[in-house]
Amino acid sequence: MTILALSACQNKVDKDSEQRNQNKEMETKTIENQEDIFIISRTFETDAGSLFNMWIDPEIYTSLMGPTGAEMKFLNADVKEGGTALWQMTTPDELTKYGKLHYKTISPNNQLVYIQNFCDKNGNFIKAPFSETYPDSLLLTADFIQEAENKVKMTVKWEIFGESTEIERKTFNDMKPYMVQGWGESFDKIEKLLVKSKD
Repeated sequence: MTILALSACQNKVDKDSEQRNQNKEMETKTIENQEDIFIISRTFETDAGSLFNMWIDPEIYTSLMGPTGAEMKFLNADVKEGGTALWQMTTPDELTKYGKLHYKTISPNNQLVYIQNFCDKNGNFIKAPFSETYPDSLLLTADFIQEAENKVKMTVKWEIFGESTEIERKTFNDMKPYMVQGWGESFDKIEKLLVKSKD
């Protein structure tokens, strides 16, 4: 759910898992052709409050982000409007990355908005480690709509924030297929956590 969520979802092998994947594909919708904007949504069987809290609880949030096998933690987290959070992630290739979240809007059970960018371990801005032409900052908006009892539609929108060059916008748009894969994996982690919470 941050810039790092760009890895492929794992394929399931048994029939029950294949059916669940088919259902997820039907529930997950993406809009990839809007210029400089990426939108993805999925409907979850839960309440808006439980889903929203996964985004503002630092321990849960870090368990949902990034590719399979990555380890993420917050070095500091001031989760409030106007607050910032500094995260660290080590991926399976043993590379460690850092990034910051700048919280703009925290509307409980309704909407979360933050600006995100990569940085060094001290919080100083740097370009994305994986691409010198990736936009400097992204604005993330997560909306939570209670469509029915125990059914919430969550929509995540990523858009370029601030000034950007033509090549940066092209890089962002070219990476949308990886965004679909990465967010799909994060959504799957949410599904598993929700199932586990019911046990």
